[in-house]
Amino acid sequence: MELDVTTASNEELIQFCIQKEEEGAVSADIIGPTVVKVTPTIVVKWGYSVTATEAAMQEFAYKNVNHDIVRVPRVHRFVQDELERGFLFMDYVPGQKLSDLDLTVHTDIIPRITNIIAHLGQIEHGQKPGPIGEQGPRGYLWGDDGVNKAFMSVAHLNRYLNRRLSLRNDSIDLSPYPLVLCHMDLVRRNVILGEDRKSICLLDWGHAGFYPRFYELAALPCMNPYDEPYEKPLIAAVESMMQLTDDEKRDMKLVGYARAATLRWLFPEEPEEA
Repeated sequence: MELDVTTASNEELIQFCIQKEEEGAVSADIIGPTVVKVTPTIVVKWGYSVTATEAAMQEFAYKNVNHDIVRVPRVHRFVQDELERGFLFMDYVPGQKLSDLDLTVHTDIIPRITNIIAHLGQIEHGQKPGPIGEQGPRGYLWGDDGVNKAFMSVAHLNRYLNRRLSLRNDSIDLSPYPLVLCHMDLVRRNVILGEDRKSICLLDWGHAGFYPRFYELAALPCMNPYDEPYEKPLIAAVESMMQLTDDEKRDMKLVGYARAATLRWLFPEEPEEA
């Protein structure tokens, strides 16, 4: 009997996932979490790194993007077990990962990803930087462990950055920039070319949040693993598309300097927002 993800209890969902894991993962190359097909149309992604914040960001993206430009799997349920592993149930998207494509043949991919980044950069969301919820940002720009607590304002984010930039007698002020939707992990394994060969779907919203638009560009050279045939032309195309102002170029460099300081030095826990 097929599991009804909508009506099943949390316990039934978790137990079903554990049993299904033995049948094989949908994505064997996934880094970290396990991804298993639950029904013909639904998969579940779970692990310690799968959080309610990721589910909230994915749900926001699903509701706010233009699906003619980019697809996002619809979130059905998010539950958590006593070990604090998150279980994210979402639409299964059939297709081919970009990591399996020859970009010298599929020359339209880079322009299409660039167009998606431009589209996300038009979706604004309030004055609270970072992801939705109480969890701090995770991802390439935030060090190995991310940020413990959410930033409550742009001023709070400025303080975080300026503590690191003080090592080089620099400072930054991000208040002039609108906060827009950024995916922040556009590695090829997170991008699916649909079976129709027309639609593109973005997976894995665990690094996503709301930042100045150049944060998406700043994250591209930091992606893991390094993928020159993809990253080099994508960075060039995004730079050309964004046409950053001199202030944006300067502040993007400063964000990079703050990242380098985070990776090299230990900083005390961030103070609570006043």
